[in-house]
Amino acid sequence: MISQDIIERVRSETDIVGLIGEYVKLKRAGRSFVGLCPFHTEKTPSFNVSPDRQAYYCFGCNAGGNAITFIMNYENLSFPEAVKRLAERLGIRVEYTEKDDPTKPMVEALELAHKLYQETLWSKAGLSAQRYLVERGLKKETVKSFELGLVPHDITELISLAREAKLTPKVLSESGVLGTKSGRFYPFLSGRIVFPLYTSAGKLVGFSGRIWGDDPNPAKYVNTPETTLFKKGRILYGLSRARAYLRREGAIVVEGQMDVVRLTQAGFHNVVAPLGTAFTTDHAGLLSRYAEKVILVFDGDEPGRKAARRALEEVLAVDLDVSLLLLPEGEDPDSFLGSHPASEFRDLLDSAKEPIPFLFLLSNPEGSSQRRQTAKQMMAIISRVRDRLRRELYLDEAAELLSIDRNVLAGLMSSDGNTRGTKTSNKGTETLKKKEEQLLRMMIQDDGFIRIAAERLSPEVFPEGDERELLKRLYDLVQSRDKFSAGEILDTLEPRLRSRVSRWSLSEVQYSRDEFIKALAHYLFRKRRDKLRRELKEAERVGDTERARSILSELNELVKESSKIYQEI
Repeated sequence: MISQDIIERVRSETDIVGLIGEYVKLKRAGRSFVGLCPFHTEKTPSFNVSPDRQAYYCFGCNAGGNAITFIMNYENLSFPEAVKRLAERLGIRVEYTEKDDPTKPMVEALELAHKLYQETLWSKAGLSAQRYLVERGLKKETVKSFELGLVPHDITELISLAREAKLTPKVLSESGVLGTKSGRFYPFLSGRIVFPLYTSAGKLVGFSGRIWGDDPNPAKYVNTPETTLFKKGRILYGLSRARAYLRREGAIVVEGQMDVVRLTQAGFHNVVAPLGTAFTTDHAGLLSRYAEKVILVFDGDEPGRKAARRALEEVLAVDLDVSLLLLPEGEDPDSFLGSHPASEFRDLLDSAKEPIPFLFLLSNPEGSSQRRQTAKQMMAIISRVRDRLRRELYLDEAAELLSIDRNVLAGLMSSDGNTRGTKTSNKGTETLKKKEEQLLRMMIQDDGFIRIAAERLSPEVFPEGDERELLKRLYDLVQSRDKFSAGEILDTLEPRLRSRVSRWSLSEVQYSRDEFIKALAHYLFRKRRDKLRRELKEAERVGDTERARSILSELNELVKESSKIYQEI
């Protein structure tokens, strides 16, 4: 188990500006540093790093945290893995156990299976699979480079190796290596050629098995079942290999693993693919960390066209520069390269269309009815674009291509049926919530304020929710140590809370002790007054005149003596 002392040492000794500066170009701005956010694509820097608070926050996408959470989010690591990575950077020796990282045995099981799968492919038992891959146009060095393997039908050797490594069949099952049927274990991807699946940081989390011979399951690809480690909607095949090329060359997104392998062999090193699923918001967000430009490549059939539309929406929502390419019908990148040189595929990429011309050519509208439908489709997609300049340029293109007045098209974006009605809100409740947030903002900046609040303000006074949870965390911290900074609490918080606390910690507004005491006194007064008002209303509703008179007297006394609350603190 990683000791708290080691965690605190790693956190305190890591220079957050130096660390993030290795990933993001930062410039000083007052007491903080700013740069382009690594978690979403932007043109104007909104990513702030504070050396004083040892925290970062992006005002564009609300990502926030400290050095440990930055590495966790950027490299997709667990907390212990991030601590260890930073410790190694500092020269601090640290080991972590299964208790720290419960996924460790699962990773070991995957790595053990992966080694066996590779050995099986290059053994006598794998000769037929080798011939199949060669016939598909893959070179031996390519297959080895991508670490492809073959899952044996027999479970015996796998179980034996696992026993030697002190891994149980249960762990093999939890990692997705084994399946169960009628209470018996079997190799989950038995007989299939497998592609190892890695996170962007290069951590093995599962496999994708491809059909090639006799297989009762007709699905071309079958992935490891979703596990604690593996969530297929968050993995892009080839990303760990392509990362180094994406910022410079942009990303090519294709539909299948074999497409990635074949294109890489042909000299295209910036290729990734989802795992047999639609290109999702998670995929787009993940890709936006590493690339600014994306070319979406799809098959030219009807499913490919539909997939292109869906993927376009997701990519535009994270403000990536995107263009789209539909291959000739019946072709995918793998098959195309089987009969054409790489230079011709490069020419196709150069002919990729930008979103609005692509949508127009895809629809090829004829007549007013089709133009109207195309206009609605275009506006639905344009409305997802966050960058205002990009949205305006797309509107201009759409108006010109459709020969429709630009203002009419712009009106379609706000008339999508999701009109925002005026909501009746409890103004008093909103005011109190703002005051609770204000108190927490003040406490984040000065641990002395937390000690003052702890003597007067019970966490139960706050309504259930994030604010109460954060108040409890702050009270726990001041009880366990003399001094601490905002950065120290960030990696213990849920992402939504971490984002808010990071934003507050970067505020340039400084509060005095007197300002905090006044804010706390006013909040306590409001809570007591509002409670009495609710009780008065209830007494009047049930006709309890005597109780109503007593509460009214308390209210009048509270207003007269409200200044005493401030004096008591």
